[in-house]
Order: sequence, then structure tokens, then C-alpha cells
Amino acid sequence: MMPLRPLLAVPPLVLALLGAGYYEAITPSSQLYGRMVVHGPRDRPVVALTFDDGPNGEWTLAVAGLLEERGVRGTFFVVGENVDADPRTLRQLVERGHLVGNHSYHHRKRDALLDPSYAEVARAEAAIHRAAGVCPALFRPPNGFHTPWQLRAVARHGLVAVTWDVQPSDWKGPPPQELARRVVEAARPGSIVLLHDGLDTRQGVDRSRLLAALPAIVDGLLARGFRLVRLDELLGVAPYLPDCSWAEGA
Repeated sequence: MMPLRPLLAVPPLVLALLGAGYYEAITPSSQLYGRMVVHGPRDRPVVALTFDDGPNGEWTLAVAGLLEERGVRGTFFVVGENVDADPRTLRQLVERGHLVGNHSYHHRKRDALLDPSYAEVARAEAAIHRAAGVCPALFRPPNGFHTPWQLRAVARHGLVAVTWDVQPSDWKGPPPQELARRVVEAARPGSIVLLHDGLDTRQGVDRSRLLAALPAIVDGLLARGFRLVRLDELLGVAPYLPDCSWAEGA
């Protein structure tokens, strides 16, 4: 019996275009599908430390505490599902002067790919507002993966999409000294540093290596003459939206 042949062969050009499109979607600095802020102004010696995937209970609060000991406030891009699981930690971050950003509700690429309305941004905004009474003005796409319709939804609601220009892969668990070296050596004026106080939507994830590296990260950046600021100050934007009633019922 002859083997069945595919009914339709995808032309090589189509495959090439699909591949190129996917590459742009996974590239955090790409501007093809919409505006993405990758760093702040390069003419001032300021750097923002940002932390993704929380809140993660005591690990998140330990990160915040280490920053506070050195007079620094961080920016935490939180996942809505984690906020609903741990609203107390989120409230503490806001009360203690850290900035909170929107990092989607489920932290899944497929939502950015398959949902034309990208309801994730509204659902996460609603969760954050319920927990802490604030409406984030900054959004970070999970894993930096972004699509045209996702970015249109984010902009339509008045949020600014932000990624990073320093990415030390801390979620892979490098030794603390190596993690600190990567950050300190890569930082430039206006840099946005990507770190993680959580991991996706898991609760209680061990972030001890980040905690061990964080003092050396802060001290090393200060020694290089950088001032560490929240992301809203780095970018010169409002920290929160005046209203997020558009997210009600999400």
C-alpha cells in the first residue's frame, strides 16, 4: 500500500514568514508589533530593578526587605493568579512604596496568541485593584512574548508595555556571585534589569539564590555610580492609572 501523501504542502515562503513572525514575537526588544519600552533614557546614571512572577509570599517580601535596607524600591510585575492567591503580599509591596505592574493573569503565551481581545490584561488589572486598590500603568508580557492584538489591547487601556535590556537568566539558578556579575557588568544608564521573585504561577518557589545575589547586585551598581529607582521614575511616567473601571467584571 502506498503511503498517504499530505493533502497540502506548506510553501517554503509561508514557513519562512511564519518563522520570522514568531521570532519577532519572542524578541523582547522588537517594535514590529507595537511599542515596547526596552530601557530608559541613556543620559542619566539610573537603573531600575524589576522582579517578575510574584507575589510569592515570604520570598517576595524578603526581596523587598533587602532592597529597603539599602534605601531602594523595586518594581514588581505581578501575575493576577498569584495576586488572587496571595493578596496580602501585594498589599504590603504597595504600602511599603514599591511599584506594582501588570504581568497578565495566567502567564501563558497562548493567551497572547489566541485571544484577539487579550482579556488577560483586564483580568490581572482587576485582581491587583481588588487586592491593593491600585491600577498599574505598566504591563510586561510574559516571557516577553507579544503579538499585535495583545499590544493593541494593552495600549487601548492606557498601559505602557515594558520589557528589559539586562537579562541575567536568574530563573535558571546561576550561582549568586555569577548572577550579580552578570547584572552589574551589563547595566548601562537607563537599564531595566529583569529578575524574578517567583516563577510562573507556582507558589512558594525557592528564590534563595536571588536573595544571596541581591546585596552584591545593589552594592555593585551603586559602586558604578548608578542610582536605583522605580521604573516609573526611570521612564518619567505615572505609576498608576487614575481608573481601571474598564477591568471590572473581568
